[in-house]
Amino acid sequence: MSEPVLLNYDVPASVRSGPVQNMLREFVFIFFDRIWLIVAIAATIFMITTAIAMLLPPQYRATAKFSMTIPQAIDPLQRENYYDYQNRARRFLQDQKELIFSDRVLQKVVDRFYTDRPGSSKEKLKQLRDNLEVTPPGGETFEVSSVFYLTFSDSNPRQAATIAHAIAEAYLEAYREITKARAEYSYAFFNQQSQKLYEDMTAKEQALRDYETRQAVTLIEILNLESGKGSNIEVGPNALLTQFERKYRELQEELAGVTTAINAIEQEVNKEGIPVVLPEMEVTGRAITIFKRQVAQLQIQLNEMKPQFKEQYELFQRIQKELNLNIHSLRNELERTLKAQKITAQSIQARIKEVEGIIESLRSHIKATAEQKSVYEHLKQEYAIAKDAYLNARNQLEQARLAQALNQEKQNLTLMDAPSVPLLPYKPNRIVIIALGFFSGVLLGIASALLVDHFDHSIKKPDDIEQFLKLPLLGSVPKI
Repeated sequence: MSEPVLLNYDVPASVRSGPVQNMLREFVFIFFDRIWLIVAIAATIFMITTAIAMLLPPQYRATAKFSMTIPQAIDPLQRENYYDYQNRARRFLQDQKELIFSDRVLQKVVDRFYTDRPGSSKEKLKQLRDNLEVTPPGGETFEVSSVFYLTFSDSNPRQAATIAHAIAEAYLEAYREITKARAEYSYAFFNQQSQKLYEDMTAKEQALRDYETRQAVTLIEILNLESGKGSNIEVGPNALLTQFERKYRELQEELAGVTTAINAIEQEVNKEGIPVVLPEMEVTGRAITIFKRQVAQLQIQLNEMKPQFKEQYELFQRIQKELNLNIHSLRNELERTLKAQKITAQSIQARIKEVEGIIESLRSHIKATAEQKSVYEHLKQEYAIAKDAYLNARNQLEQARLAQALNQEKQNLTLMDAPSVPLLPYKPNRIVIIALGFFSGVLLGIASALLVDHFDHSIKKPDDIEQFLKLPLLGSVPKI
């Protein structure tokens, strides 16, 4: 029995040669076999999206354009000495955005337009915020000046423009109030501060003047001390202290000399024999000098007579007696001199004690003067600091007053374009929605056809006979 022959009149044999061709053939067969399902689903999705696109309410956007500049603030409390303009502009824009979205601005719009609508105030504020945008223009920088847009969306174009205009007005009003409050606060702050500093400066000046009045005499010495700065000339108590210290040293030296002389005279007075007279004690016309010379002359005579005469010789004895009398007189004179020297030493000691007291008094006076000078300098420094602080506060007060007078919010913020009634809605884009619905319907229809075919196990093609029944295919009759 001969081998059966496969005849397929639907698909050429060349298409069935590989897996890719088989998949393509399967897809084409399913597409045409399920064309009614694909068309039905695509048409349904297309009609639904078309209806949705037509039924969606249009949304209109009304925009207010603001211009902001960031000049150097005159107000000392708002001044920034070092800043980056670009970052300052971003911070300024962020501050304005927060102000626009704040309850302070939006609550005025709610009270004006949303009183007849149901819902709480929070819900109405949320509804406003959901439809409100504050954005800078795309691609615009913040180098010199910048603009930003306040945009409100609504289904009613006139309502969108009205509410956007109301928000812009409430925002400008709130901005003016805040700027005015800042300027007033700054002026009040510096006014109060300058008043306090003026009172402090006045009190310190009064304390300085009172001190100058109480210490007038001391201030003369202080001025004398200051006038001597930069020179080697000592004035006032310093000069007196130097003089008395020099006098004290001289008296000490003099006392030391007198004490030495007293010790030497005591030794001569207390020893046996002829006392020795110190050279500094010999003064022409003094008794001690006369006695010393007579003793010397008598000794010379005795020394000359000793080799020639005996001691019993009357002249020898008379000279000897006269010598003893002169020695006794010299000793008595030395004792009187010793007493005089002791009196002199006591006088010098008394003078030394007096000079020591004067020196101690001068030192105490100089120390007290230095302390008073330190107090005086401290009072002057405190007054100078208080005066500088007051003058600085007065300058800042003047700047704050000038900033308040200039009304700076008009310099920083300007409404360039007021909101107008939009002519065309910005959404929905019906053409895009319908096109997306058509392509989505086609893709969903094809996916549904493939899914249905995957779960359909009936025999639909000649190849299914060989695949499922394991029987050779002899031929096929085309569907007429």
